[in-house]
Amino acid sequence: MMPLGRLRQLTPKSIAARLALGSAVLVLAALIATGISTGIVLSRFIRDQIDQRLDTQIGAVTSALENRPSLPDVLTLNDPPPFDRHGAGWYWMATIDGHTYRSASLDGADITNRGSDHWWGGWHDGPADANTRPRPFNGVGPRGEPLYLRVQVVPTNGTWMTITASAPAHALVRPLRDALVPVILAMLALGILLAAASVLQMRLGLRPLKRVTKGLEDVRAGRASHIEGNQPRELRGLVGELNSLIKQNAEGLRRARGHVSNLGHALNTPLAALSLSLSGSRNRRDAERLRLVAEMQERIRHHLGRARAAALNGPAHISTAIRPRVLDLNVVLSKINAERGLNVAVDIPEALAVACEPQDLDEMLGNMLDNAFKWASSTISIKARNAGTQVLIEVADDGPGISMEKIHEVLQPGKRLDESIVGHGFGLSITRELAELYGGDLNLGKSSLGGLEVVVRLPGPVATNG
Repeated sequence: MMPLGRLRQLTPKSIAARLALGSAVLVLAALIATGISTGIVLSRFIRDQIDQRLDTQIGAVTSALENRPSLPDVLTLNDPPPFDRHGAGWYWMATIDGHTYRSASLDGADITNRGSDHWWGGWHDGPADANTRPRPFNGVGPRGEPLYLRVQVVPTNGTWMTITASAPAHALVRPLRDALVPVILAMLALGILLAAASVLQMRLGLRPLKRVTKGLEDVRAGRASHIEGNQPRELRGLVGELNSLIKQNAEGLRRARGHVSNLGHALNTPLAALSLSLSGSRNRRDAERLRLVAEMQERIRHHLGRARAAALNGPAHISTAIRPRVLDLNVVLSKINAERGLNVAVDIPEALAVACEPQDLDEMLGNMLDNAFKWASSTISIKARNAGTQVLIEVADDGPGISMEKIHEVLQPGKRLDESIVGHGFGLSITRELAELYGGDLNLGKSSLGGLEVVVRLPGPVATNG
């Protein structure tokens, strides 16, 4: 026997494959059982019809011979078809007290009884064979053709009369074959229809599971907050538990992100102020303190980045569309700078999104756009595009720009190149830190408009199959 472990390895892993295999086995077993039972029923029906015809002939011969005062030398019967045709296999023969009578179709030959293939049909000599109805046997005709026999031993005038009637063996096979061929074709057609119905049933039955899977993918990719749709009764409990789990995880993740953000702001703000106050001092001890503050800032940035990355890799990923938030910020900043008449061009696809918290994206975009509105002379360009699994957000202006050697200074917290412009010098550095927390970065360069170009790279939403 096949080991249980080996049998389990051969079991299909797919539910659809298991259902298809089980359905195929059951349908095949049902068709085989139906074919066998149909063959048995048809075989019995055909045999009963032949038995009835042979028994009728035996009864006619018995009526012609019994209760006669003397046996005739020749028994003439008006044999009905097909007992009147030579060599047709339809014969009868009667033996009584040394006399043998034959049908015209035998033409003087004899039927050879070869007994029965069945345990209940053995041939016995003597009066014990007297029976009230004929019994089946196998035989051979004058030309060696196989015959199906019906034999009856009848008592008459103190002796025993044995009457045998035969039919050709093919009379049992050919009608059965002719009847079974259309039946088998019909069953094959039925099997094909049942297979198609099983496939359709599996597709319809498993479709709700596919919808649940698609709903989970949407939640994981940030396109939905829970699994929606009118689910079948059998899946409502599962979907309800999944939605509860998603809600619980999202709430825990929201609180964790809030704590991380609050902690980052609570630590970075005083450290940035302390760094700014120490940066102008020429005291050696203040320089050492400034180095320690910078080291603390770097460590805080590192550990906060790890915490934010762990949150992003959790079960509830986020997806925030870029274009609506850029348009909202543009409306606010355009009103504030309405007297300057700046021309703002926005080129961002509607569906483009990033895997970033909305409030963090707002802060990064706000800092980038605020910087562009402060320095632009007349034109601002805002673009965003996919770059593989990343998204690039580009904000360019036609202002004075920054020389390449001073770009590093701009990204230092509190560092301002022009004190005449209102600000604190933390905007771009905070934007860079937030981008790095999400696994991205911030780069500065010269724009095609002639001013500064700020490019932020952020991760795109989680890709899903299907």
